[in-house]
Amino acid sequence: MKNNFSRKITFLTLFLYAFVIAMNAQTKVVNGIKITGDTPWVITDADYKRMPIQKAIKDAEKDWYKVFGYPPVIFHNNSSSNWDGPVIVFGSSKNIKNLTNVKLPKEKEHFHIFLDKIKSKNNNSAIVAAGADDRGTIYAIYTFTEKVLGINPMYVFTDHIPKKQSEIAVKADFEIKSKKPTFEYRGWFINDEELHDGMHRDPLGGNVIASEWMDKILETLLRTKGNMIIPESAQYPDANVYDLCKRRGVAVNHHHVTPVGLNMMNWPKKVPFSFITEKEILLDAWEKAIKVQADKEIVWTIGFRGESDGAFWHSDPAAPKTEEGRAKVIAEAMQAQTDIIRKYQPDATIVAALWNEQGAFYNKGLLKIPEGVTKMFADDGRGFMRDSGGKYLEKGDGLYYHVMMMMLTQNRTTEGVPPARFYKELKRYVDKGATKYAVINVSGIRPAALSVNAINDFLWDATPALSKSPEASMKDYLKGWYAKEFGEELASELTDLRLHYYNIPYMREKMPSGDRWLGARGEHLLQYLIQAALQRFGDGIAKGKTINAMIESTKGRKRMNNLAQTKEPLAETADFFPSLWKSTLKISEEIPEDKKDFYQAHFTYQVAVHMYSAKALQIVADALEAYEKNLNPQDFANAMELALVEIEKIIVEAHKAEYGKWDTMFMHVRLMDIYKTRLQLKSVIAKIRKQPYTSEYRGYRNGSFWKSAHEYMDHGDGVFPYFHKYSGRGLEVLEEK
Repeated sequence: MKNNFSRKITFLTLFLYAFVIAMNAQTKVVNGIKITGDTPWVITDADYKRMPIQKAIKDAEKDWYKVFGYPPVIFHNNSSSNWDGPVIVFGSSKNIKNLTNVKLPKEKEHFHIFLDKIKSKNNNSAIVAAGADDRGTIYAIYTFTEKVLGINPMYVFTDHIPKKQSEIAVKADFEIKSKKPTFEYRGWFINDEELHDGMHRDPLGGNVIASEWMDKILETLLRTKGNMIIPESAQYPDANVYDLCKRRGVAVNHHHVTPVGLNMMNWPKKVPFSFITEKEILLDAWEKAIKVQADKEIVWTIGFRGESDGAFWHSDPAAPKTEEGRAKVIAEAMQAQTDIIRKYQPDATIVAALWNEQGAFYNKGLLKIPEGVTKMFADDGRGFMRDSGGKYLEKGDGLYYHVMMMMLTQNRTTEGVPPARFYKELKRYVDKGATKYAVINVSGIRPAALSVNAINDFLWDATPALSKSPEASMKDYLKGWYAKEFGEELASELTDLRLHYYNIPYMREKMPSGDRWLGARGEHLLQYLIQAALQRFGDGIAKGKTINAMIESTKGRKRMNNLAQTKEPLAETADFFPSLWKSTLKISEEIPEDKKDFYQAHFTYQVAVHMYSAKALQIVADALEAYEKNLNPQDFANAMELALVEIEKIIVEAHKAEYGKWDTMFMHVRLMDIYKTRLQLKSVIAKIRKQPYTSEYRGYRNGSFWKSAHEYMDHGDGVFPYFHKYSGRGLEVLEEK
């Protein structure tokens, strides 16, 4: 009897075990899935009604079309009973949980992509891409199109065209499961937006950048797993770009020039500015600016500066004269802004912008930050954090970082910040848990597409970059990036070429000689030095004045008081550039035909602008020294002809990189104006030779970026602080009783 009972128990156990195996076999996809252009999608109506998810779905439809050549068939809520083949399920955990037994993600922004047999009449095999919330679902959709369809997340800015396919095999063990992002808020600052507004200016003037192009920027941000944006340098708090961000599911952040969204680039001339004598005016403006944005997801920036990105004491005669007094005013203003924000959004994330004097005051222990507010430490525009080596960093803090910069000395049209630099600088933020917030100044995006992509990958998951030395991690990243952009065969060569480029003498962390410009500078420095020298000395040379006389007559009024400063960046460049240029041209012959245009923009032009700018600057500097000795204006003019030849070579290479949607790109680089350099050279030559010339500037507004930006702000029509002419949302707040 006992043996019979044991045998029955054993049989039952084996039966249950076999049953479990059989059930698992029914729910698991054993042999993987093959998808074609006819593989249908399953999307729930509830998810499609969510506009941010809907826009990602529409992007994915275009991705599908690019790869397979057909628009996808889409089933609503479940697979059709007429279809027994594989399907693709996109959706949020809440809305697709009835389709699978797999545990779906619940944490903020998490997603999971896996193979399964879904609960349908035909038990369809499926690739399921599920997100915990709207952004998690968006990331799931875009990750699917990247990893399965081969869509490059930066394709808008790298012109990457996916491979056409008729069938894609997805293995049974294919699975992508996200983890908690390293940084909670990961944003872009579209600062100095000359390239964007130049090629894509809003034709109605309601924003600086046209909505269609801004939508592509937001798409790229989300594809690279960002979640926050400062969409323009100085937008008004009711600008409709904020509505576009809401539709995309992207949080809005503010420039330090626009605390709580108030546009301090355009403070009205007839309205007093003072937080000392006219406090109520600012309190009222802040509240109205906050109220008009209260229906958006805002990561609020607080701070107190003056008009047009200056310290507040330059705009307020009543301001204290001591640092202690000034820091106290800033602290009081920050607290007032925080109190108003909490009134409308009690749980909002608030960031204190420790930019420039505000950061200096904090580091000196003078500035008190409101309770519960994230401190934002900034870099110096060259990629080195101004945070006293992390001395004051605390868990929950954040950062502002540049991969492109407006400064007179940085990169405007090239890659300028090696990934190893931000791996090294931002490691202490990760180590200390100062990962609440990171906003990256990406400016024009296109010229620095690689570093923009690299830093977004780091903000999402810093583990790969921090697992090795910064230099080793950078090399790994470059190889992977170039393999995706140009193919595995060329990845190592292109990595070596980019590392060679990053070693341009004045781009190193420390310049080989001199002490005025330090190091880690960009091509803009060379153009700036040429322009400054011509502006400073050109007219005087035409009149036969000595260099010393010109320096003495303007001492204290100009930066350039020393010819040696003009030559500092040129140390070692004459020996360095020939080998870099030779390697650049040699590898260009190996680049596939469909990648040659991007190679021209990403490599050839970028090397050319450095090399020819350095040659032109060398000619100008040598000519100034020669003139100092012989006082011969005609010789100087002849030398400027040679410098002009080098500038024209840059323009030739730039035009080769202007194709397709980039066809007028370099025309709009007003902050590093090669065309201004050209006109200045021509005018100096003409003045010396007493010949006619047109002007030293170009365009109706002399090529000025900020004068151009003011075209947008001029539409305020006197109703401050709201840009009402096209949106009207500000007036709604003003008219409320």
